[in-house]
Amino acid sequence: MAKTGKGIKTPLALLVLLLVTAGCVFGGFTFVNNAKKEFAAAEAKLPESGISDYLLKIRNQRFDEIYEDSLVVAPHLNAKEDYIATLKEIYANADTSRIEFAPAEEGDNTYNLVYNHKYLATLKLLQAADGSWKASTVFAGNNDYVVEVPAGLKITVNGIELTSEYLIENNVTASNFLGLHDKTNAPKVDRYELTNLLAKPVIKVVGENGYTTLDDVLSNTIYVGRDAQSAENARVFIDDIKVCAQFPAQESGLGAVAAVSITNSDWYDRIRTMQNNWFTSHGTSRFSNETARNIIQQSDDTMVGYVTFDYYASNGEVSRTWNSGFQVTFMKQGGIWKIAGMAVDSTLNPAVEWKND
Repeated sequence: MAKTGKGIKTPLALLVLLLVTAGCVFGGFTFVNNAKKEFAAAEAKLPESGISDYLLKIRNQRFDEIYEDSLVVAPHLNAKEDYIATLKEIYANADTSRIEFAPAEEGDNTYNLVYNHKYLATLKLLQAADGSWKASTVFAGNNDYVVEVPAGLKITVNGIELTSEYLIENNVTASNFLGLHDKTNAPKVDRYELTNLLAKPVIKVVGENGYTTLDDVLSNTIYVGRDAQSAENARVFIDDIKVCAQFPAQESGLGAVAAVSITNSDWYDRIRTMQNNWFTSHGTSRFSNETARNIIQQSDDTMVGYVTFDYYASNGEVSRTWNSGFQVTFMKQGGIWKIAGMAVDSTLNPAVEWKND
């Protein structure tokens, strides 16, 4: 009788089965884990991953990292404390897990964040060298400025010295003198562009004292110049602008305006062609509350500042008071201050500000 082979004992069979099963499970786990890693790597290369990472940092209060990312995506000059405080205010009542986003109209890789159907913020995304995406907040409002600095001077903005990356033009005619037909003696400036600021910047001239700024009333341009506020200069502003104000009221002629103006200018071309026969005849008029302030000099022979006054006129039956405000640019011509340009802004007048409260 032939001998039969011995079978595998039950404990040994179970061990073999367990080892085979473990190998299959481990192989399956490795496959799934590798797939997850590949998927995560692919997802990280999508712009939307930058938004997810940004919102995760918001949720975990990692604001320092968000600030550092913002300097990479869109370099700015906001102080870290101000930047973080603004972010906390924006997301104070938002559940980051419920924030939605959609492409913005501003351009590629820019998204709007919405919470409960209300706009929160705009994010600008930039792909880093490693393929990942970083996000920077684009704050709402008109937060871009051009700063015009006397050529050659260096400035700091919010305590940070500006580098050449912010320079858009150098040694060009100051924009408030572009209306002159002959710009030979106009001040030369370096123009810097500042973007995405949270508030009007604090500007200082490096290594110099006595400089201050003036906000242009027609644009987001900030002029830098030497502080020239004095009673003598204020008198020039007030007296010459009163002459100009009397022209439309038919209390002075065009010759009087020409005497205080640079006639080879867009400013004078406008006023000499202005009709002044619409003003009602009147027997009584007077100026009051004349002030000139924020006077700066962009060069030794130029100055710009604000002037305001109230002008009252009456013909016995009808009377009215005009609360007037102007930004006026002066240049010396033959040693005499002459008006080189003017912009009207009645909101400079404190009386108008009071009425709007």
